Amino acid sequence: MYINEYGSKEDPTMLLLAPMMVSGTDLYELMKPHFTKPYHVISPDQGGHGKAGNYISADVEYQTLKDWLVQNHCTRIRLLYGASLGVAVAYRLFFDPDIEVEYAWFDGVALCGNAGFAEWFMKRLFRSRKKKLAKRNVDASPSLVKMYGYDFAKMMTRNFERITPNDIDAICFACCHYDLRNLSEKEQKKLHLDFGEKDFDLKYSRKTIPVYMPGVDLVIRRGYAHCGYMAAHSKEYVEEIERFIGSVE
Repeated sequence: MYINEYGSKEDPTMLLLAPMMVSGTDLYELMKPHFTKPYHVISPDQGGHGKAGNYISADVEYQTLKDWLVQNHCTRIRLLYGASLGVAVAYRLFFDPDIEVEYAWFDGVALCGNAGFAEWFMKRLFRSRKKKLAKRNVDASPSLVKMYGYDFAKMMTRNFERITPNDIDAICFACCHYDLRNLSEKEQKKLHLDFGEKDFDLKYSRKTIPVYMPGVDLVIRRGYAHCGYMAAHSKEYVEEIERFIGSVE
């Protein structure tokens, strides 16, 4: 993990944890133009992305980030944001008693103790597409263009080029294994869950949300794929986030 830090520590802290094929810098640059107020933003490059090393595990990423937050006296987080892969670390921080989280927003997470089929399918899919991209030498993966549009797909394709097969295996494991626990009423009130209607992860989370967090703030974006609304409507998405954390009316 490589820590990217922006803004003044005098402002509320946002911790942004990006999905696979999106670096911390990419996520910050996507959201930054739409912030209506100044924030102290921490947006790490996770393993396999940006300036970070390889992706070993969610536990390693989490511990690295927690150590940095504690050492830099950044343990009060106004918004803990995680999308897809980013939720694997955000989820661990959410329950960490040493980190004070005021609000959390998780997008595209498979809330399942062991999504074995999804893990197998993702590994096979990503390894296959990586081989195809290496042969075709395109700026943007056609399948990603179809899901996210050319500009976003081009950025994701660029990041995918440096992700190794071992990174893929570790990332897929992290995305498909969660230590589920019952959320208190207080925890549920400060958490928002976001899904695309076509998101494969929603299949798993539909079963567990009513059991572990029935009162959580939940939005399902009709017609959108995994993290698709965030990519297509970043301005509106950030506006919703700011309303959720009380930054705007």
